[in-house]
Amino acid sequence: MIETGSLPCGWTRRNFLKACGAAGALMLFPWLAYASEADDLEAKADELDAQAEAAQAQMDELSAKLDALEQQFNEALARYNEANDAHEAALAAMDDAQERIDAAKVRIAETQDQLSNRAVNMYREGNPTMLDVLFGSQSFDAFVTNLDAMHKIGEQDAALVQESKDAKAEADAAYEEYSKQEKLAAEELENARIAKEELEAAQASLQEEYNSMSDEVAAIRAEAEQTRMSAEEARQKEEEAKRAAQEALAAAQSSSSGSSGSSGGSSSGGSTSNTPSTSVDGWVNPAPGTYITSGFGWRPSIGDYHQGVDLSCSYEPVYCMADGTVTTSGWFGTGGMAVTVDHGGGIVSWYLHNSQLLVSVGQQVSAGQQISVSGNTGFSTGAHLHFQINVGCSNGINGTAVNPTTYFSW
Repeated sequence: MIETGSLPCGWTRRNFLKACGAAGALMLFPWLAYASEADDLEAKADELDAQAEAAQAQMDELSAKLDALEQQFNEALARYNEANDAHEAALAAMDDAQERIDAAKVRIAETQDQLSNRAVNMYREGNPTMLDVLFGSQSFDAFVTNLDAMHKIGEQDAALVQESKDAKAEADAAYEEYSKQEKLAAEELENARIAKEELEAAQASLQEEYNSMSDEVAAIRAEAEQTRMSAEEARQKEEEAKRAAQEALAAAQSSSSGSSGSSGGSSSGGSTSNTPSTSVDGWVNPAPGTYITSGFGWRPSIGDYHQGVDLSCSYEPVYCMADGTVTTSGWFGTGGMAVTVDHGGGIVSWYLHNSQLLVSVGQQVSAGQQISVSGNTGFSTGAHLHFQINVGCSNGINGTAVNPTTYFSW
C-alpha cells in the first residue's frame, strides 16, 4: 500500500526518504551524526585537495611560462646590450670622424694662410722669373737647385692643400656613414628597449599572478589539513558515542536478570494472536502476531539508516513495551502521530505513524497497556508501526537507537 500524501515541490519520494532518514539519523543515532560529520569533512578535505592540485597545475603552467619569459628576457637583454654597444660605437666613430674633419679644416686653413702670405710676398717683391733665377744664380748648379726648389715649393704647397682637402672629404664621408650607422643603431636600441620593457612587464604581471596563486594554494592546503583534523576529531567522537551506546546496551541487558531476550510473540508472523505477551524482565511485545516489513540498520534501497523496525500491523492496537512515563504524545514530524515512553535507566521506546493516541504526556503507563492504534500518519508508505528502542537517553526521548530484535522476535 502506497501513501498518497503529497510531497514538497521538486522532491521525489526517494529523495524525501533520504532526507528524512538523514534527519532521523542525526536526531536518533548520535554516533551516526558524528560519522556523517566526519564523512562530510573528509569529502570537503578531498575537494579542497582537488582544488589545490588543480591550482598547483596552473602554478606549474605559470612557472613554465615564467621560465620561458626569463629566457626571452635574457635574449632581449643581450640584444639590447649589443644594440647599445653598437650605438655607442657609432657615436664614438662619429666623434672621431668629426675630429678628423676639424683637423683637416685646420690644416686647410693653415695651408691657405701660408699660400696667401707667400703670394703677398711675391707680389711685393715681384714674381721671380726664369731670368731672375738664371742671373741670380752664382753657377749653373745653383741655377738648377734654385729652379728645382721653386718647383718643389709649389708642388708641396699644392700637395698640402690637396691632402687637407682629401682628409676632409674622407672624414666627411666617414661621418656620413657613421651617421647612418648611428641612426640604425639608435632604432635597434629603441626596439630592443621596448622589447625588454614589455618582457619585464609581462614577467612582473605573471610573477604577481604566480605569487597570488601560491598564497591561494597554501591557504587551501592549510584549510584541507584543518578540515582533516576536524574529521579525525569527529571520528573520535563517533567511536566514543559507539562505546557509550554499547555500554548503555550492556547495562540494559545486564539488568534483565539474564533472560534470553525472546518475546512471547511468534516469529515471522506465524501467530495471529493480538494478546500482548511477556518477554525480557516483564517487557511486552508492542505488536504481537506481526512481522517485520523493514528491518533495523542501513537501507540501501532508500539510502538511510533505519533506527527501528517497521511492523506489519494495520490500524491495530499498539501496546506499551514496559512500565514507564509518557514523554511524547502527539505529532512528531515525519513520525506522524507518535508516543515515546521513558522506562527509566536511560531506556525509551518509540511508537510512530499511529492513527490514534490513547495516552498523554506525563501519564504513567504499564507493560502491555494499549497506548495507540497503528496507522499511516507522517511520512509513511502504508499503515504500519515503527517501533524503536533508545538507550542512553538523558531527556526521556532521544538517545542511541539499538536493534529491537535484541529483545523481541517477530
